[in-house]
Amino acid sequence: MGCIFSTEAVDDGGIYEALVPSGEVYVFVPGFRVPHPIDFTELLKGSVSPGLAAKLQSLRSHIIAASVSIIESRRIKKIQDGDHSRLDLEKALKDYLPLLLGLVNGGEKLTSAIEYPWTNVEDEKKDAALASGYYELLSVLQLLGMMALQEANVCLTPRPASEDGYNRKAAEEGMCFALHPIFTFGRYLSASLAWYRLSDEKKRAAIEILLKAASYFECAINSVLPNTPDEIKVKLPADLSENMLRSMEQQALGQAVELQLGFAIDNVKASLAVKRRLACEQKQLWEQAMEKLASVSTEATLRDKHVLFVKWKLAEAKATAYYFHGLILDEGYEANSHAQSLSCLKAAHAHLRESQKARTEFSNTEPFTKVPPVWGPMKYLGERIPREALGRARIFRDNYSNEKFPETTPKLPEFAIALEADAFRLPPVDSAWKKEKGFEARPSSLTPEVPSFLAKNKEQNRSMKSDLRKAGPLVPPNILSEMVVEA
Repeated sequence: MGCIFSTEAVDDGGIYEALVPSGEVYVFVPGFRVPHPIDFTELLKGSVSPGLAAKLQSLRSHIIAASVSIIESRRIKKIQDGDHSRLDLEKALKDYLPLLLGLVNGGEKLTSAIEYPWTNVEDEKKDAALASGYYELLSVLQLLGMMALQEANVCLTPRPASEDGYNRKAAEEGMCFALHPIFTFGRYLSASLAWYRLSDEKKRAAIEILLKAASYFECAINSVLPNTPDEIKVKLPADLSENMLRSMEQQALGQAVELQLGFAIDNVKASLAVKRRLACEQKQLWEQAMEKLASVSTEATLRDKHVLFVKWKLAEAKATAYYFHGLILDEGYEANSHAQSLSCLKAAHAHLRESQKARTEFSNTEPFTKVPPVWGPMKYLGERIPREALGRARIFRDNYSNEKFPETTPKLPEFAIALEADAFRLPPVDSAWKKEKGFEARPSSLTPEVPSFLAKNKEQNRSMKSDLRKAGPLVPPNILSEMVVEA
């Protein structure tokens, strides 16, 4: 999770340290599930040809070796962009899929002939081995999704001086310089320096990677789980349950929208309506992630860490949404609009404080990690929200004290989620299966590239998909106008 083997946490009371260096958490990864060895050549003897069994054995062994390598990289904090361990594991998993799909398509005799052992590296006591090719397929897709989340975390981690030429001492001096009172915008500059060290290309790349992660979870939910036998579903570990997979998908989309909101805040052409819409969509995604996660029964320690991360991000999203909604209400001419605006800004400030508390609790919950840096839109909003709340309160007291203050905080508008992930398209069954005696491929006339035993994904309403999913730093004018009208 950017912190599976991280063990440093900072609080007002001190620093907790262990034997390994801590990582930085920008995108949370609950933990990798990795496979244990099995002998295909022995287990499939007489069922498939020796050559095919050997090929399956070789590919799965490659996955195990690559998994060990990437876990070691995480231990010593050496995962970087383009890391060979990650690329090797991703390639091994994708090479394995066409052969695995043939094994699943071979019927009950083959799919239940082998027990596939997997374990979560953060909870090795919870090994899970099920005799089902569907379980193996779900495990492969889930691992691909988790790897994509880890890749996004690496992409968003600011590079040290040795990697990008960034001079930390000079930057700190620049911060001090920027904080001089003569520079009216210095505090914003110093607060945002780490965020802007990341190029727009990095942020765009992170959005695409997060969408890729969501696509793997979407494929597992809509293509594999519906076909998984009920007796296997009830035995699935929590990591592979539908609610957990859906929660992880919503988390990936929520962080992608957060990055989009950062672009909108930087874009002088983006209206308040556009920013409010993105903020409200982000809040809705994190609420869905929390709702699904709350229904998953997992190991207490891992669950607490995960829940606190989602709680932290949800509080940030609520603070952002109420802030922009409050600014829009303040521009209205309806009765009590200024009172409602101030109520929203006060709610934004309260959620901001809640997010700061959750962020510290997250870092100090096992496995211990560094207190995550405030980044993205919150670098800007962390200062703006308290200042606006205080300033608008004074204006309200001096000019609008006759307005009736609402008893409850105004309700935020709801929008259809514009950003969505296209489900990962499973590859066709490996041609080697066609040479197997008794194996009959059953291609689908509707989606010939997807094995027919997998459910066809339900067609989703794509009308809301906009160019925002391309992750550009500037939203095209036509999209801005559409979103303003819709907002």
